[in-house]
Amino acid sequence: MRVLVFMPFLVLVGFLMGCTTGNGNAGQTQTAENKAQCAGFGFEEGTDAFANCLMKLSLRQQGQLPPDHDTVVRQYKSLSMARQGDDRYPVCSAADMDNELDTSANKWVGPNCQMASD
Repeated sequence: MRVLVFMPFLVLVGFLMGCTTGNGNAGQTQTAENKAQCAGFGFEEGTDAFANCLMKLSLRQQGQLPPDHDTVVRQYKSLSMARQGDDRYPVCSAADMDNELDTSANKWVGPNCQMASD
């Protein structure tokens, strides 16, 4: 009787062990490929630059890489221009650490302010 109760448990444990083993090999293969790619870029293993390279590749593969600086400035510029003339938002300036300087217009833009009028 005990054998019949214990058998489904063994089958479940065996199934779960098979699932975890397969995923581990895929991760190890990807890590090896990333290391080879960073070494191919000229970074030496054990350096901060090599670690940053691995981190960026990993984030890119997971789709979690933050947008680049130019994309952020374009988004902020769009928001700031749409708020021009809205008294609820202050004029963007260097005083707010979240703001960025739009070098094409030579004005400050940000997520919570309006662009200065001409």
